[in-house]
Amino acid sequence: MNILQRMQARRHYRNRGYQVFRGAFSTDEIEALAMMIRKQVVPYSGLILRMGDDVDFNKFHPSTGAVSNHLINPHRGLPSGLEALSNALRRLITSRALGDRLQALDGEEHYTVHQTILFLSSPTTELHIDSWSLDTTPLGFSHTAWIPLQDMDPWSGVPSVVPWPRDSLLTEQDLGLPCIGATAERYERYQQALSAKVLGGGPEAITPLMRRGDFIVWSSLTPHFTLASRPSRAERLALQVLVRPTRRIWGNFIAQPPKWTIDRSLKVNDQFSLYFV
Repeated sequence: MNILQRMQARRHYRNRGYQVFRGAFSTDEIEALAMMIRKQVVPYSGLILRMGDDVDFNKFHPSTGAVSNHLINPHRGLPSGLEALSNALRRLITSRALGDRLQALDGEEHYTVHQTILFLSSPTTELHIDSWSLDTTPLGFSHTAWIPLQDMDPWSGVPSVVPWPRDSLLTEQDLGLPCIGATAERYERYQQALSAKVLGGGPEAITPLMRRGDFIVWSSLTPHFTLASRPSRAERLALQVLVRPTRRIWGNFIAQPPKWTIDRSLKVNDQFSLYFV
């Protein structure tokens, strides 16, 4: 990216809370990843760590070959026989292609990857923000990178973002909600109120139709949702990456630590570290 493109991307991200990058990754690299998933993960008969921190076997949507339980943090390590896929995922999420484009958005020098999710079909999510999973102190400086591993069309079940200034924060108090209860209870209460507030204003929603090599980044405070796929429960391979500038103290939407806690990250190159629980 030249200087003008970087300036335009940063301004767009600041004002609208998302940025689409075209042709960032090698299409051959993305296609190789997709083929590894189809040949190694989909037919795999063993246990793998899933979303929700469950260790489980593949579950398939009825009458389809699409896996319904998605993989959490496959970049940290997969079972024996799948090591090559873990290595390929780590190379992608710590690549200069990703790091340079994140730097274009915020000017930071180094990033820490906290979580990845390998989606094997569309989860069809309601409107929400990712700040509840990971965010900085102060809020709003964490990123979500969503990388399609196959070409996406209007029926793929792609994410949609509501343009939202990056520093625009709606707190529980702003939405008239009490700051009490279990985290899961507060999360559901907040997302429902946020959805009513945002969608009640009749906003536009951006649904980028991305090809292999493209990706989208949105802020931790950017409202977004995932469309249903058609036909329903079809294969839809994509990688979601939660990442923060390494120098920033981090927590989540309701846990905002005032100082650094124990650093459990491993530096892998001059642009990225990986966080290990």
